[in-house]
Amino acid sequence: MLKLNPLASAIRLSAHTLLGALALLSAPTTFNSLTPLASSNELTANAAEVKQYVPPSGRERLQRTEGSGSRGCTNSIPVSLKLLTPSDHIAQTVSGRPTFFWYISNPTNVPMEFSLVEPGMTQPVFQQQIKVDKAGIVKVELPANVSELAVSKQYRWTVALVCSQKRPSENIYARAWIERVSASPELNQKLAAATSARDRALIYAQSGIWQDAIATLYRVYTANPGENQALDTLNKLLAQVGLTQVAATH
Repeated sequence: MLKLNPLASAIRLSAHTLLGALALLSAPTTFNSLTPLASSNELTANAAEVKQYVPPSGRERLQRTEGSGSRGCTNSIPVSLKLLTPSDHIAQTVSGRPTFFWYISNPTNVPMEFSLVEPGMTQPVFQQQIKVDKAGIVKVELPANVSELAVSKQYRWTVALVCSQKRPSENIYARAWIERVSASPELNQKLAAATSARDRALIYAQSGIWQDAIATLYRVYTANPGENQALDTLNKLLAQVGLTQVAATH
């Protein structure tokens, strides 16, 4: 793997495959998938058959996980953002420095900004501008020099296309919440007994730990693009929370 940027890494996936291309902020590298993704209808049917993700109880909260528009942007092609997170409840993580994912429908020549904010604080926990010149999925990891998220605290994360510095209302943005929780003894026991990373991802999903489930599957697939089971499981998780269109992108 190429050297990571010390602040963060951003990974974009080609619109021709869910996990086709990997690009770091410091230098781009491409991973091509030869496995076609399932159709939107197939993914919806599969998600209905097997509920691999069990949402946590008591965390219901509507979130603005999508944003779209073109007014104020320098490119004429409409651009939309989709955060890869549930839209009706707060996603959970057991990681102190979780990984965040979103999808962009078209390339753009305006800067994209990721922000992680602790409510009540004047300064963001982390903020990073990213140049995105390809459609697909973008990934940001919190760097080691950022303090870990506190357990039992909720944080708001926002992705914005900064179309106008002077008129923020013209910016395209989406936002969601994330909460770090403690791993229960039962969860730790199951994870320790798992025989593969994919099994650990499913354990996270069945325990309501959305963020770590998709991050684990993503790492498995990008480390070994021929690992089709990880890709299939990731697609099903995305479809289960209503992100069928993203999962079925070719």
